Amino acid sequence: MEKIYLIVNPEAAGGKAKEEFSKLKEVIDEKKLDVDVFFSEYPGHSIELARNAFNQNATRIVSFGGDGTHNEVINGILNAAKESFKKETDNFSDEQKLRIPILGLVSIGSGNDFRKSLKLPKDIVDAFKIAIKGVQKFIDVGLFEYMDFNGEKKSRHFLNILSGGFSGTVTVKANRSKKSIFKGLVYLGALLNTLLFSLVPDGLLRHESHEINGKFFEFDIANGKYFGGGMLVSPFSEVDDGYLNIALFRDYKGIEVLFKLKKLFDGTIIKEKKLYYEKTKEVFVQCDPPSIIEADGEVLGYTPVKAKIIEKAIRVIIP
Repeated sequence: MEKIYLIVNPEAAGGKAKEEFSKLKEVIDEKKLDVDVFFSEYPGHSIELARNAFNQNATRIVSFGGDGTHNEVINGILNAAKESFKKETDNFSDEQKLRIPILGLVSIGSGNDFRKSLKLPKDIVDAFKIAIKGVQKFIDVGLFEYMDFNGEKKSRHFLNILSGGFSGTVTVKANRSKKSIFKGLVYLGALLNTLLFSLVPDGLLRHESHEINGKFFEFDIANGKYFGGGMLVSPFSEVDDGYLNIALFRDYKGIEVLFKLKKLFDGTIIKEKKLYYEKTKEVFVQCDPPSIIEADGEVLGYTPVKAKIIEKAIRVIIP
């Protein structure tokens, strides 16, 4: 018998998720679904909830929140699997992967970028019905090492994208503001401030037989296609092709990027000669001074980072 856990981040979408959950509750009651519901209470709590769900033999875990919530849930699931199987993620057997709970995604955060790559509906009720009754598909997951804000070496998984440089700096600056009533203006101010005044570090990127040096304004290591609320930074990414896609903004100045926003949203930015775009299995990036990095919208620490693809790591539900 299927054992379904629903992990809800009530603070997603500025707290809107708590109110919107009532719509999912109506579906659960109407369909008489056997679903255990858990609400996260603080940053990182969804990791614990997903780990507990795995250890309590959940067969399906549905994540309700933004990309950051989905990131916590996938890390909780895979960390629990590592502990259970006594293996690293990239050494799981096919039989062990089938023992990992199926992941359903209902997106309600500010970006919802991974939802677009999976072609999941924006409507949360439709997405929830798919998460319960949709089609199973094995997808890849990224795994990376980095330095956290305490200077300790850590590792973490990502579903959508790992990025460093400009995007991480904007997020940190916006989060520092206490004027939540002006949230949109705060983010815009952080964006413009970063574009015009932030230092662009010297960088080194290595993958396979390639080595690239220069001023690294931004680097994106993508499993999905979109980030930053719909920017098509990696149009050739596929979540099940066994590759990460690198988009490296080398030797760009902030003022240049400001005039290329249209190209960022329609994906034509990768045609520019200054932008390095390539597929890879593994990649290493180092910056001087270190760049702030984020994964699936979660700011985590600094470069250097070493990332690789874990092929067909988990089953997700798609339409």
